[in-house]
This record gives sequence, structure tokens and C-alpha cells, in this order.
Amino acid sequence: MAKHWCRFAVLLVFVTMLTGCWDRRELEERTSVLAVAVDIVEGREDLYKMTVQIPIPIKIAGSSGQGGGGNSDAVKIMSVTGRTVTDAANNLQLRLNQKLFLGHTRVLAISEEVAKRGIQDIMDGYRREPQIRRLMWPIIVKGEAASLLKIKPQLAQIPVVFLMDLIENGSKMGTIPDQTLGDYFNQTSNKSMEPFLNYVQASESEVRWKGIAVFRGHKMVGAINDIQSWSLLQLRNEQRGGDVIIPLPGEQGGFVTFRPHFVKTKLKLNDSHVLGNQKKSNHQHSATFYCELQGDIVEVTKDLHIPPEEFIKKMQTLIKKEMENRAKKLFTQLQKDYNSDILRIGLALRAHHYRDYWEKHDWKKEFKDFPVEAVYTIKIRRLGMEMQ
Repeated sequence: MAKHWCRFAVLLVFVTMLTGCWDRRELEERTSVLAVAVDIVEGREDLYKMTVQIPIPIKIAGSSGQGGGGNSDAVKIMSVTGRTVTDAANNLQLRLNQKLFLGHTRVLAISEEVAKRGIQDIMDGYRREPQIRRLMWPIIVKGEAASLLKIKPQLAQIPVVFLMDLIENGSKMGTIPDQTLGDYFNQTSNKSMEPFLNYVQASESEVRWKGIAVFRGHKMVGAINDIQSWSLLQLRNEQRGGDVIIPLPGEQGGFVTFRPHFVKTKLKLNDSHVLGNQKKSNHQHSATFYCELQGDIVEVTKDLHIPPEEFIKKMQTLIKKEMENRAKKLFTQLQKDYNSDILRIGLALRAHHYRDYWEKHDWKKEFKDFPVEAVYTIKIRRLGMEMQ
């Protein structure tokens, strides 16, 4: 009899584990949002305008039913206003016949105007929302953020998919930073670094990556262009950046193009700083980035008529000078113009010089005058094929 009761108890336990989801909701009963754009309502500084891009499954190419349509047919663009992003989302729900679902949202577009006012209140709402994916890309848009959702690219049926591919492929090539919402939350939660986001500009038919939007806290303080952004990627993330196109000295109309393939960077913190023959007495600490670039010469528009060995040495010297000048301009922008440490120097100081420096200084004020320099090592691996 005891065996029967044991079997019944085990069976009862398994039955309770096989119960279904009582609160399930089918995909067809949800309105999925792929992208969200946030702007300021013109003439109303106290209101946000939230624009969303909603795909229409039956009109996407490859789906069942009447087949695919054009860019304008495959998605629905809707705009609402609200005092906060949550208030705007609630107002949007009142216009939908299905429950709003943000679990598939991949892009959060924020206008430059909103970013310069501060986005802490916007990010607070998305940080508390469990549906939001931390792999979503926040992007700063020059002009109106909603314009990013209204583009009609010919290379993708759904506009936001074109943007997603642009960032994802750029990240794989090392030319665009893969800066996600989770990265932004980590950077704003750490007192030793500042956040940054991708900066784009949209037109009617395309979107172009313009560089990086630099933040101080939750406020955008400026932007750096694509060339300076590539220097940042090399020094901060060990990514190759874009091609380096340099005028040939003494050759009118002559250019050489260097394509990096391998990057190795090391940040060294020094106890004393010597620049030239002058010792910096105001700072006992300094930072030096040692960056090694290996790559190929992919284009030379003027024949220099010199042996390959001499050509390689000359090009390595020329590229080294160019890259160090770019890094110097980057440091000047970040320190003097924006006072924003997106280089993560403070993070290294806090880790390795906590007692002798970090505790004694206010990094938010000290960064703008902290001695920073970059030393590049250039190694040319291939010259490419040429006709003799």
C-alpha cells in the first residue's frame, strides 16, 4: 500500500510540473516595435514626441498571404506625445488594438537636441523596463530622431534592419563601435569613465554614420568625427578603424592609403611625466598609449621611384606621424573642449593608483589637464601587386 502512495505522490509532482503558462500571449496578439525615436515637441519643451516603427508581418516579403510590399508598406510609423517616455508609451497603447511589446526593439534613436538637454529621465524608464534588451543600440541623430525611422533604403525592406546591418557590419570590420544600451548603463554607473554613443545623420533614402557623440554624465557635450573616432577605437578598443589616407610630401596630388589589419594597444601609467625637455611639475602621474598598427599599403597615386625597402621605411615614418597627430587632436578635443574621459584612463588610475592618486584627486576636474600622449608603431606587411 505504501508503494502505491509513493507512486501516486511522484505522479502528482510530475503533473504539477507539466502545467502550462497561465499568462501566455501569442505573437499574433502583440504589436512588436523594432525602433523608437525620441524628440522634443516643437514649441512645448515639457513634452516628448515618441515615434515608433512597427512591422506589418503580412506585407513583409517572404511571409504568407498577399506577399511583400515596398519599404512604406512593410512598416507602420506612429507618433505620440507624453510628459515622459512611459507616458508616451501609454498614450500609444490607447491607439493600438494589441498589447505593445518592446522585447524586439533594437534601436533607440534620440535627437541631438534631447541629448544635449540630458537623457537621464529617458534612460531611467528603459532601465527599469524588463522587456527592454540590453543589446539594443541607443543612437544620437543629428536633427530630428524620427527621420531615422522614415528612411526608405533600397537595400532593405524594413528601414531599421538597414541601420542594424550598418552598425553590426561596421562593428565586425572595426570601423563603428558596438555601443549597446548595456554598455551605456555600465559607463554611467562607473565614476571613473564617461559614456559615448554612435552619432548618425539620416536623409530621405539613407543614413550615414558621422562619428561618436561624447557625453559628460547623461548630457551630450559634443561629437568627434569619423577620423577621430577611429583613433579612439584603436586606443580604447583595439579595433582597426578605417583606412588612413595621407598626402605624399613633395608630391602634388599624390596620396598613399594604409589599411590597418591588426591593432595592439597598451596603456601605461607613469609616476612622472617628461615631454621633450620640460618636466610637468603639476602632475606626478601621466598616461601613455602604446599602439602598434600592422597593415597594408593599398594605394599609391604617385610613383616615388625609390627601392621597396626605402619606401617601406618612409611610409612607416609618414603614417606614424599622421596617427600621432590624430591622437593628439583627439586628446585635445576630449580634454579641453569636452572634459570627458571616454578613453577609460580614470578606470586604469582607479585600478592601479587608487591610494597615491585616485583618493587625492577629483578626476572630473583633473582630467582636462592630465598629461596624455600616444606613441604609435607602424608595421607595413604588404605593398600589394604592381606593374613593372
